Amino acid sequence: MIFHFKKKKFIKFTKNILKLFLYRFNLLLNLRKAKKTEIIYIIEKENWSIKWDGEYISNKINQQKKSPIISTTEIPSINSRHKLIHFGSQYMWIDWYELLPKNKNYVVSFFHGKYSDSPAVTKHIDSFLKSQDSIYKVTTASSLVHSRLLNWGIPKSKLEIIPIGVDTNLFNIPKYEEKLRIRKELGLHKNEIIIGSFQKDGQGWSEGNIPKNIKGPDLFVKSVEIIARELPVVVLLTGPARGYVKSELKKRKIKFIHIFVNSYKEIASFYNALDLYIVSSREEGGPKAIVESMASGVPIVSTNVGMAKDFIIDGYNGGLVESFDPEEIAKKSLEILSKQDKDVMVNAARKDVMRADWNNIAKMYWDKVYKRGIKNV
Repeated sequence: MIFHFKKKKFIKFTKNILKLFLYRFNLLLNLRKAKKTEIIYIIEKENWSIKWDGEYISNKINQQKKSPIISTTEIPSINSRHKLIHFGSQYMWIDWYELLPKNKNYVVSFFHGKYSDSPAVTKHIDSFLKSQDSIYKVTTASSLVHSRLLNWGIPKSKLEIIPIGVDTNLFNIPKYEEKLRIRKELGLHKNEIIIGSFQKDGQGWSEGNIPKNIKGPDLFVKSVEIIARELPVVVLLTGPARGYVKSELKKRKIKFIHIFVNSYKEIASFYNALDLYIVSSREEGGPKAIVESMASGVPIVSTNVGMAKDFIIDGYNGGLVESFDPEEIAKKSLEILSKQDKDVMVNAARKDVMRADWNNIAKMYWDKVYKRGIKNV
């Protein structure tokens, strides 16, 4: 028992030494070739949501201000030129904050997590709350998580709700001919019902055979199974770590296609093949699939997680399910798929989601967070 305890302390000590080395090395490197930006946005190295969001926010603000005010990096290489440091995820902040200078303004995006998720998430939340004195602003994408953070004791003055954005030029309602073209390229028949799931719902970044339960992959498969009893369903998957979903679909003899994308822009074309997108998560920060579907003219059915209630008006611009019951998710999906006036729904969704265009989101970050932050230093 004592050996195990000492081993854990040694591993933690070694990790901190390695992080400190990386930090100091990167700091010296950047002092020599420092970017003349007042704000730096810390992104993840993985080619996934945190990275994409940071790049969009940075690019749009720099375009709006017509000068390089903000830049991105994977390691918090802070130098005297940077007045504001934005961590794109609370997990990265927890990894680094003890090693960072205290004379900076830090912004942290907190997307999701609640005490009932798991012991590991509970520990993470407690660490985050203990670190709040070092944080200038906490941004969150949804009113649901905003309320949660308030209840945990984060002062209202520190909190800002800023949704995850969407590129409404990239994600757009396709012409019928374009929809047929994409389906043909994917080997899909025009009479098949294509249901989309573009996420990471397995543990790790490889096969993902162990499900990430908060993402609800079990609920997704069970919901699709019910829908497939009535309609000729094909599931279109993108994203890493989809092993669990693929194996469960195979067991149920439900046809699926899994596409590995090399860039974020590729995802937009696959929305054009869909008849429906299902979010079956038990916990979310967004997900960005809500705003992407709405922008792309794809009917969306979502559990009440993350930004769902902030964007979806049930029966008007999408479907909202209040329970984590696959029967209810399937029922709502079949209801929407049977609508004769789906065009009314998707056009309403497209109109409503325009407030989440990245140009508007970047302006919100500037007006609500960055502009005041760099003045206060």
